[in-house]
Amino acid sequence: MRATITITIFFSLCMMSGQVLCFKVIGCSGGSVMINCMYKSDEQHNTKPLNKRKPSDQFKGKYFCRDRDCRTGISTETQHRWVYNERFALYDGENRGFFTVFIRKLSREDDRKYICGNNQEWSRDVDLKVNKNSSSCGTSVIRSAYKGQTITFSCEYEHKFETHTKVLYRVNGDPVFVLKISQSSQSSEEKFILSDNQRNHFTVTIRDISEEERGVYLCGVERDGGDTPPSETSVTHITFIKEIQLNVHRQISSVQVEAYISKSVFIKCKFPEEFKENQKFIQKDSSQEISVKQNQWIRHNKALVYDDTSSGVLKVFISDLTEADEGTYRCGVKTADDHLFIKITLKISQVDNFPESSESAAVIGESVKLSCNSPEKQQSIKHICKENEQKICQSISSSEKQRFEFSDSTAGVFTASISNVSLRDAGVYWCGAETRHQHLTSVSLTNKHQLTLTMPPVIGREGDSVQIKCPYDEKHTEEKCLRSRKCLSKEVKYLCKGKCFTEDAQIIIHSDEDHVKNPRISVKDDTELNLFTVTMTELRAEDAGKYWCAVKDVFNLPIELMIIRKDAVAHEASVGGSVSISCKHIRNQTQRFFCRGDQLNICFRDGVHVSSDNSRFSLTEETFTVKISDLRAEDSGKYWCAEESSGSFIFTEVQLNVTGGKTLLN
Repeated sequence: MRATITITIFFSLCMMSGQVLCFKVIGCSGGSVMINCMYKSDEQHNTKPLNKRKPSDQFKGKYFCRDRDCRTGISTETQHRWVYNERFALYDGENRGFFTVFIRKLSREDDRKYICGNNQEWSRDVDLKVNKNSSSCGTSVIRSAYKGQTITFSCEYEHKFETHTKVLYRVNGDPVFVLKISQSSQSSEEKFILSDNQRNHFTVTIRDISEEERGVYLCGVERDGGDTPPSETSVTHITFIKEIQLNVHRQISSVQVEAYISKSVFIKCKFPEEFKENQKFIQKDSSQEISVKQNQWIRHNKALVYDDTSSGVLKVFISDLTEADEGTYRCGVKTADDHLFIKITLKISQVDNFPESSESAAVIGESVKLSCNSPEKQQSIKHICKENEQKICQSISSSEKQRFEFSDSTAGVFTASISNVSLRDAGVYWCGAETRHQHLTSVSLTNKHQLTLTMPPVIGREGDSVQIKCPYDEKHTEEKCLRSRKCLSKEVKYLCKGKCFTEDAQIIIHSDEDHVKNPRISVKDDTELNLFTVTMTELRAEDAGKYWCAVKDVFNLPIELMIIRKDAVAHEASVGGSVSISCKHIRNQTQRFFCRGDQLNICFRDGVHVSSDNSRFSLTEETFTVKISDLRAEDSGKYWCAEESSGSFIFTEVQLNVTGGKTLLN
């Protein structure tokens, strides 16, 4: 019975003619609501302007409470400033005819009757209804933007509010204030653009965002106690359905990076020391931020990214560049209340004078030169790097840099030299130009080199013995395998004639073979020295060729075995005469030449060949006969007949003695 009496009294008060003593407010569970509590009726209908009236109720303390002792709600005597009490806020402004109450994070427990008034002298009954019927009810999202960026977000509403006034509020600590009220597009010159296309949502666009735009925004509709658009005399409120938290990230710097079609680029973003262990992220254009795993390379579309927490650097590597890779990238770090980022404008240019790739071979222990292109720009540093197993071109370690030197040759071209080449140097290299800024280092990689290694040629004489030494990387030793748990036993080492593990390869021996089966060949695998040694005895001419040392199918090192025939040839002739030298040979060999040099390796690399432009020398390939005419005293010396066999050479030593008399031997 008591509940019935209360409702009856509430109804009768609401129906008192000419007075608005109660009104209904509808909120959304999870959303917010803004209510204007009107002053008592005689003040509302006073015909004098508010600023001409005598001090009245509007200057007395205001309250919005669930019960008389105001344990739930808010009250204040303060004017012209928002006052807060947990989820409740109240603002009493001068000469407005009402005070404003704002309630955030509504729940079903807020579905009650409230009283708003002036120190018990006058009051309005407020029936607050909290609904949870709409799919968009109480939606809360977080959006991120960058300084200078334009961002657009949508505010959904139910179809029945299509013709209602739409509202966007911003909660900026103190106070809560209205930003725009719109039912049509605003001028494109304004900072904020609201557009209601009457398709169950309106859009908000913020142009040229600055740090001042960060904060919480509320989307809502103006309404009264019903669902139809309020009339001019209705007591209205605003139901906020959606909350958008807008984060505006701070830009540390902006850098333009130039790279080239089909080439690669390596970018390193440096952040303040205090954030080196914070979460990093990468973003291209307006796509979603991608968080980067710490101390691990991950792929994000075309880019490979790595958060190096030890140095506070975010690394970005992009290979096989195309025009689609051009755009704006942001590499950033997440802080407690903000994001810091570096804006990178990546420009991809087309060039025709950069070679696609090149291959170079280097002899272990010697030096090799790699030719590199570099854009002719100031403040660029010559750079070389080596690909790892993930095909990421990482900088040469500081301990190795002393073996790498740069020298200029012509405009836009320089040479990178590697001295004292060793096994670890085999692989793919890139070189190019490095540009350094305060917070960013970029390397535009323009030249790709595949560097293969060979051992110095091994030279043996027919009938003698020779040792072929095969060094291998320490990762193939038993101890290393056990430590890395990549294998359980020592890996087998191979020596093959021809590249191991190919169809035409001939396996000569492997480290676990029973050597008795091949008495001319023995093997020793010294895992402490990482050296696999094969001894070949009773050498024959046909043993000449290119051999390969191999471990599994991941390591192949070529070694050339050259054979010198046991029998040497001697010729004596006179100055002005001629001599014909018949070289012993194996049939069907494709390449033959005749050269001069005291040492075989000098003759092979730098000696004067018959094929040179020298009309006094001639060679008949069918019989492998060399004729030298118009002899001179300085023609005396050591020569070599050479023929190719299985990728290497068989040599016959020739000693020519030219005297001042007539020819004795012809």
